[in-house]
Amino acid sequence: MAWVLEILQGASTAQAVAAREQLDPALLERWLQAGQQGLEHALRAQPDAATAPTYGDLRDLIPRPFATHAMVVVAPQESLSLAWQRMQASDVSQLPVMEGSRIVGMLDESDVLLHVYGDEARFADPVSAAMVARLDKVNVAAPIEALLPVFDRGHVAIVMAGEQFLGLITRIDLLDYLRRRAR
Repeated sequence: MAWVLEILQGASTAQAVAAREQLDPALLERWLQAGQQGLEHALRAQPDAATAPTYGDLRDLIPRPFATHAMVVVAPQESLSLAWQRMQASDVSQLPVMEGSRIVGMLDESDVLLHVYGDEARFADPVSAAMVARLDKVNVAAPIEALLPVFDRGHVAIVMAGEQFLGLITRIDLLDYLRRRAR
């Protein structure tokens, strides 16, 4: 697929490659967009190890700390449609439900699907109608091993310092952290 580099380097256009390779131009454009989105997501997910602070606790595993405003969130009164749009735009499968700086729930793809299936008009319902309010909170000082039972239940770890919400840790975040340590 050397033609991908041709397009990225500006040596050829998507239209010219589509004609030459006998590809549907619309399909090629979708592939290129998906590739660009994947690359952007991968770059956003990789903290700069040289400049990222380290704490020696679970904060080291949080890719988008809440305090930095890098995390995508939703409020309980916002619509499920808006929440779903945020998930898609940010390429995430779950959102913390926040009232100011207090986490009050989690909303994931399954919650939305189960709520709207059979009645698409329910996309207009508030997030609070579909969110999960029973949360798997983990103290920031807990050992990494404390994450494993949370992940085994299919949940995301909600990292707290007392009552202060610090961020989320997913299975992927833990795997990324372990991979970085292996280098």
